[in-house]
Amino acid sequence: MPESKIITSESMVDNHDLRNELIARTEVLDKVKKLLLIPEMNCMTIRQVADYYEVDFDTLRKCYMRNRLEIDTDGVVTKTPTIFKEIFKGTSCPIKDEKDFNRTTCSVKDEEISNKTNCPIKNFEQQHGKLIVQIDDNTRLEIPNRGIKCFSKRAVLRIGMLLRDSKIAQEVRTQLLNIVEHTAEEKPELLTQDIDDEEKLQAAIGKAFATGDIMEFATAAQAYTAFQRRHIDRIETSNKLLTAEVLHISDRKMFNRVMRKFASTLHISFGVAFSMLYKQLSYRYGIDLKKRGDRKTPYIQYIKDDEWDKVQKVIVAILEKYNVNVKEFFESCSPTFKEK
Repeated sequence: MPESKIITSESMVDNHDLRNELIARTEVLDKVKKLLLIPEMNCMTIRQVADYYEVDFDTLRKCYMRNRLEIDTDGVVTKTPTIFKEIFKGTSCPIKDEKDFNRTTCSVKDEEISNKTNCPIKNFEQQHGKLIVQIDDNTRLEIPNRGIKCFSKRAVLRIGMLLRDSKIAQEVRTQLLNIVEHTAEEKPELLTQDIDDEEKLQAAIGKAFATGDIMEFATAAQAYTAFQRRHIDRIETSNKLLTAEVLHISDRKMFNRVMRKFASTLHISFGVAFSMLYKQLSYRYGIDLKKRGDRKTPYIQYIKDDEWDKVQKVIVAILEKYNVNVKEFFESCSPTFKEK
């Protein structure tokens, strides 16, 4: 029997097909390190990308040039000071026309705030041959008059799958490999439509970003933000339904009842249900129950009192992932369950 190929962090660097399969998983970037996107533009300059991956500019530039055709498909475009002006024109930034744009400094003052979207920057300063954009106290951009390369989140992730000499990039690939592992264990029929929807929305942003169509980009970005907000609101609402005071899930009988219903709802065995729970506890919160005891007793007994809320959140997250109505699920587990 041929030996199955093991996917590693390094093999991802050489596997174009695998990179394409994972390119929509931009959420791992913020999990590894805070991603500082340019407000209103949802992109990063090439120097910001180098800072994110903690490599020097030349290393990042060489990686980009070697893989330019692949990275560009995810949304890479040159932005000039004039384009920055157009992007921020719909906000309360005081740069409204060419005369304003050429002022030596354009500070944002309270009295200049209009009914438009709040200005996402602190200061503009036009210097000889370049525009200085001060986004916040720690983020300062230099935009040459000839323009600067800017990268969408997908392009930033693509670089992380290609950049060898970066600990941050290695951690990004590790997080992606965790996704590969968990996806491989799931039944195809249980995968939700959310992943496909998110990928299409991100692709629309990348396309608009690459073409430089500001209106199309704004529309695509707004649709993606609405998608994310819907998903976050749904999870936050569901998490509120699942509290120890309401469900008393730490009670062994109630917990077993929940897990039996959990297995039945997802059409998996009782053992697989527990295995899924243990893996998600380890992945999300670093709670490795298997290291706390042996197989002679159920691992769940090693959960500490202050960890039950995390058990509950993991169950809710899994149910939401498979599009299960959380409220109805727990109502069926306990006749006394009531939403607060």
